[in-house]
Amino acid sequence: MADGSGAVEKGFNGKMLNVNLTTGEITVENPPEDLYRQYLGGYGIGARMLWDRVPAGANPLGPENMLGIFPGLLTGTPLFGQRWQVVCKSPTTGGWGDANCGGDFGGQLKLSGWDGIMFFGKSPKPVYLLVDNEHAELRDASDLWGTGAITSETLLKERHGKRASIANIGQAGETLSYLSGICNDHGRLAARSGVGAVMGSKNLKAIVALADRKIIAQTGDITKMVRTNLDEFIKPLRDFFHTFGTTG
Repeated sequence: MADGSGAVEKGFNGKMLNVNLTTGEITVENPPEDLYRQYLGGYGIGARMLWDRVPAGANPLGPENMLGIFPGLLTGTPLFGQRWQVVCKSPTTGGWGDANCGGDFGGQLKLSGWDGIMFFGKSPKPVYLLVDNEHAELRDASDLWGTGAITSETLLKERHGKRASIANIGQAGETLSYLSGICNDHGRLAARSGVGAVMGSKNLKAIVALADRKIIAQTGDITKMVRTNLDEFIKPLRDFFHTFGTTG
């Protein structure tokens, strides 16, 4: 959890954002520590939150569906393989939907002070969420609607500075294509389950994260051991993935 200096001690902050896009209300949720111990973060905690909050029979592209963004437990640390998870009820299957992505966004969201963001409802106009450390607000995105994901990311970086990390959708998400994903770092995609369409159905163009915090590794010896073992395992695969990428 966060200590008095604003740093992260245990790999989590102990708080999440609930964003009602219909009303524009943003509230803070403080999950119990037991929830983190049981579900850790990312995929696990996202599944629990979705199960608890989305009613049976909810339209995946309707306001009752939740779009959840959850960094993994180790995201924002020096360890290799950090990801951030998107969860929702999938428009492609009508059931569980998830996608995950690498890049800087998940770490910046965690370091900005939040373990997750849960979006509900539908905004009456295009908006984006600005998360500037402890402060979060919805801003008008009408001028960005209709732009591609890489273009809108560039425009938002010009607006909020180079340290801003951005997850957003392009025209495919805006038009509710089931093939659409959520983009960050000019081309990294969370691209399963129609998550971009769910984001577009809520008139949510982007999430911008700005962070000043640093991770404090309380379990330094364990972190070092895990990192060493991962490096030994990954080295033989590094050249292959660098040349051919990950397979579908």
